[in-house]
Amino acid sequence: MARRELWIIARRVPVTYATVKQRFSGQADIEVVLDRRHAQRRRLVLPTDADRRLGERRSLNVEGVLRQLGWAIIERRADET
Repeated sequence: MARRELWIIARRVPVTYATVKQRFSGQADIEVVLDRRHAQRRRLVLPTDADRRLGERRSLNVEGVLRQLGWAIIERRADET
C-alpha cells in the first residue's frame, strides 16, 4: 500500500508553511496544510441527549508537537485521504 505524508504547520509560523508548501509542491504523496484549529470546539458544557461519536475523530494528538516544533508529519496509507 502506498504511503502519503500529511505535513501540518502551526498557524503561528506562516513563513515555515510557505517554505514547506513550495518545497513539496508537485509531489503527489505529500500534502502540506496549515493547522485549521483555533480552539477546542466544545467550550460550554450543555446538556445533550447522547454523544453519538464513538471516539475522537483525530486519531493522533499532534497538538503538543505543533506547539513545540511548529509542525508535525503524519504518515498515512493512500486509502486514508
